[in-house]
Amino acid sequence: MSNTLENEIRNAMDQWLQAFNNNDIAQLMDNYDPAINYANSAKPLEVGIDTVKKGFVNSFAIKPKVTFKEEQVIAGEDLGYIAGQFRVSGTSPADGSEVGEAGRVVAIFRKNAEGQWKLVFDMDNRPPDVTI
Repeated sequence: MSNTLENEIRNAMDQWLQAFNNNDIAQLMDNYDPAINYANSAKPLEVGIDTVKKGFVNSFAIKPKVTFKEEQVIAGEDLGYIAGQFRVSGTSPADGSEVGEAGRVVAIFRKNAEGQWKLVFDMDNRPPDVTI
């Protein structure tokens, strides 16, 4: 484990956060490995970029913004993960009310043949101890 590799994982997460907060679906999907498995606590497992993309296109209707607080990062030569708390907020297109949720996420990144870190597994939950 090295600080350099851990920082590469942090940078990959920062790229994901920036794309999400810009509601840029093309840039967001560029952060994913083709074999992505997304396990959101509120819906069935989503497998593959096309399936994950559909879910995000729908969620972008609220113009969401996310904040993230790192709790742990571990990285090896070609696999690493970052875990932490998140809070998502947005505006309901139906009535303009504020909507959102908070939870904990584990994002696992795999380094591809081009040396880029891509998100290969993303799991979140909604525990009661989230403080962000």
